[in-house]
Amino acid sequence: MRSLRSFRRALAGALLLAVGLVAVPAGSHVGADSSLAGGGEFHPLAPARIFDSRTYDGGPINDPSPGLKPISLANNTTFDVAVLGQGSIPTDASKVLAVAVSITVSGSTSAGVLAAYGAGAKPASLSSLLNFNTGDVVSNLAILSPGTDGKLTVALYGGTGSAQVLIDVFGWFSTSAQGSGADNGSRLIPVNPGRILDTRDGTNLPGAAPIGPGGSITVPVRGVSSVRPSVANVVPNDPNVVGVLLNVVGITDRTGGASTYLAVTPDAVPAGGAPTTSNVNLPPAAIKANLVMLPVGADGNVHVFNLFGLTDVAIDVVGYLIKGSDAASLTGRVVPLSAPFRTFDTREQQWGKAPIGPGVAESWSFSDFVGSVKINGVAVGDQSAVIGNLTNASLQRQYATVPVLSYLTAWPTGQPRPETSNVDTNEKPIAVPNMSIINYGPNVTVQFFNYAGKADYLFDASAVVLK
Repeated sequence: MRSLRSFRRALAGALLLAVGLVAVPAGSHVGADSSLAGGGEFHPLAPARIFDSRTYDGGPINDPSPGLKPISLANNTTFDVAVLGQGSIPTDASKVLAVAVSITVSGSTSAGVLAAYGAGAKPASLSSLLNFNTGDVVSNLAILSPGTDGKLTVALYGGTGSAQVLIDVFGWFSTSAQGSGADNGSRLIPVNPGRILDTRDGTNLPGAAPIGPGGSITVPVRGVSSVRPSVANVVPNDPNVVGVLLNVVGITDRTGGASTYLAVTPDAVPAGGAPTTSNVNLPPAAIKANLVMLPVGADGNVHVFNLFGLTDVAIDVVGYLIKGSDAASLTGRVVPLSAPFRTFDTREQQWGKAPIGPGVAESWSFSDFVGSVKINGVAVGDQSAVIGNLTNASLQRQYATVPVLSYLTAWPTGQPRPETSNVDTNEKPIAVPNMSIINYGPNVTVQFFNYAGKADYLFDASAVVLK
């Protein structure tokens, strides 16, 4: 194990969070006080597509005529998407702290980058949510606070061509305990990553096989045990468990096959049908992971649908959502940052400027970051986990003539390394991000492991989970 890398970046003022208020610079004043006692609870929703540039005709840069409307990558194109009132999200901006959305790029005619943030709240330095090459179909989960008029801004840049953009919503975080009707929302309880399904070896699904075209499988969630590592009831068998966070890995047929997508849904897809949303988009002969945050079905299960070809699936549980918590407790409340914050980047001198080698694990301290998190100048307090984009920025071969496939795994210091992955990547000359929830170990440190090759990687924090 390499020596502990500590943060050397000086924090220029407080890192502010927004709970029912707009984040402002340190020392500024906002008219009303905000209390965490009633905010940061999650309301999972049935997945719904709320934006599709291929058919949508209301955006400021979209042609209102029917048909495909590719969005230009040139000149740092930005456009706004309304989220309040869409996909069962409340229309009242005072209730909505943040939304959980999956953003997809497809049909790109050149390489490029996508970023997203609350309208009117452009960060000083954009953090990429998606990186894509010509023809790629890629997606990633994001937790974003709506900005002006309840909208999100999507920014496309770095290319010369065009691309299509799709946005699916999976839930929202409330600013108070008022919730939706009598439901005051749910708390996020992170767990150490544990594999609950792998169709390649029958993990938790005896006789499992790749999912065929138009096929689906049922995956138990409530009361499920993880196999690697072995943890009984890693998700409690409790009817109050209303949602789950899963890292879903798709593995397409390595003999060729077709491009496909996986969709994870709370209810089974009717025979002959197909979901209107997607979670993991896969080219042929690929391995790709995406974080999924969705409701659990009434029967305590979720369902995984595959569109084309033969696709294996591995699923790691990283957290669950439970309702009925003590209103006075902070445990499990999620508080988004006012803008993504880069906690480290191994390409930069201030963080060592050295990639992590093959089969190597190293520790990072998040103590400076945790200590800087404040609301209206007041420290948030104990945090159990951080949510953000873990990106494999580049992967180099260990031996010049041997191609390399690798993955990154993050887990709390002091625990055995789980046989799970956060980001799967190959040596394509493009960064591969995946939204991840990372538990802190003692002294708020985290371990990162690289399987093969030499990897430069970075982490952009976007929210914290309170302890």
